[in-house]
Amino acid sequence: MKSKLILFLGLALLGSALSATPTAAQTQSSLDNNSDSGQPTVAQLQWSPASDFDTGQQTDVAVYPSGLVLEFHKTDSIITDTLWYHVGRWDGNTVNWGGSQRLPVNATWPNVAVTKEGYVLFVWSTGLFKSSSGLQYMVGKIDPDGSVNQSIIWLTEAKWLDSGFHSSIAINEKGVIVEVHESGSGGEGLYYRVGRLANPAGGDFNIIWESGAYGQHYDDGINPHIAINNLNQVVEVHQVTGEDLQHYHRGIVLSSGIIDFRGSQRYENNGYNPSVALLDNGLVLELHADDGIYARTGILSQSNPALIDWTNSVKISGQYGPTAIATNGTQLVGPHFAVGTWSSNPKLYFSVAQIR
Repeated sequence: MKSKLILFLGLALLGSALSATPTAAQTQSSLDNNSDSGQPTVAQLQWSPASDFDTGQQTDVAVYPSGLVLEFHKTDSIITDTLWYHVGRWDGNTVNWGGSQRLPVNATWPNVAVTKEGYVLFVWSTGLFKSSSGLQYMVGKIDPDGSVNQSIIWLTEAKWLDSGFHSSIAINEKGVIVEVHESGSGGEGLYYRVGRLANPAGGDFNIIWESGAYGQHYDDGINPHIAINNLNQVVEVHQVTGEDLQHYHRGIVLSSGIIDFRGSQRYENNGYNPSVALLDNGLVLELHADDGIYARTGILSQSNPALIDWTNSVKISGQYGPTAIATNGTQLVGPHFAVGTWSSNPKLYFSVAQIR
């Protein structure tokens, strides 16, 4: 049984170091019995009622600090694999979406990350199934202050990323790129990569992978999603293969291009297709599907670098399907908000939440 909406207790927000988190009363999730006393009380965000904005599946979303929103998805058709995107803009209360536009490849599981300068990182799976899939990427550009009717200008052709399936990519303001994906060989492995754009100022938009020529194994599972903040902290969430169990990893990107992941922690007994966002103050935002769409907030543990202290999850929508979540930057500067998207065939839905 899903937990009921917790009382709003206030959001204590600090942070400017790897483990710096606010101090206040503890909030403990129903699954995390290892939470530390003296940790902050975090409140669940208040999400707007879900609204449908298109048809499709396999959605992902990214947000610029300016409030411009990019949403990528696959067609809802089972016989075609065309990919589409929307440009939207937050108006202080909701997202106003422009029309649907074609992405330049036919594929599955598109995902997107953006930089404040306007660069767009687009990654996709080449196959319908993981046993026959690889990963490719393109880099584009858009005006973060432009209209919802503008189109992405692509700066590269399709580039090979790795063998793999169902990826997630994120980038911080330092230009550190992190990517996670399922094994492309049909196995249960999860792999990560760390990189950066080669020289965007000089016109080289290829990604240099500092973690090595291939993905680095870090766990087993499916449906991974990753977030990174400007302190190079990362949070990864995924689903246990064949079960509705969800786990997370905390970690930090080292100067060597390696992610120092701590041990896998279970945080949800009834859920699938999770997604996550991470702010510089240690605030963690999460969405997942079960008999509806559920949201959860957490804070990076101050005394245990492997743990997140979570609120109980809250049902925010009656639809259910794969989720995505993003914020307008990881620093709380000016009005801050989160956008969640999900697909419940044949429709795509979104919801927004004020962070402060």
